[in-house]
Amino acid sequence: MFEFWFTFTVAYLAYVGYEAYRAVQCVEQGEPLFKPKSAAAPAAAVKSTPAPAAKPQPAPAKPAAPPPKATAVTASHEPAKLADELRNPATGEVNAAPANYRFAKKWIKEALVQEKLLDRIYKPNELDDTTSLKVKEAIDKLRSMKKYQA
Repeated sequence: MFEFWFTFTVAYLAYVGYEAYRAVQCVEQGEPLFKPKSAAAPAAAVKSTPAPAAKPQPAPAKPAAPPPKATAVTASHEPAKLADELRNPATGEVNAAPANYRFAKKWIKEALVQEKLLDRIYKPNELDDTTSLKVKEAIDKLRSMKKYQA
């Protein structure tokens, strides 16, 4: 049994050493250590036969137009697209958007202050209900900014 654990430990240490060596080589050569997720290859275009021409429908006599006030209200209430991943513009690092301020990376907290969404970086013991709500809204605003979307 001792031999099994010894062999397993040696194999694990060899793997860790190899990964460390590969990371140093990638940094020295200027290559990214992890390749970013790429979009899937576009599917081959499917040839379709055109549909037979349909008879034109007679236009209604008086189309019902929505009131301009209703369109203005719906345009202003469109939900902003929130990114699932945030990208650090300075380093290009991509991280998942935090669900909680306590689990946010340091650069995300600094970005919230830099974009003036928060007045300062809060300590974990300073987060009460009102502060947590304010921070959650600030994170959502940061997620909607094009600058930080991955």
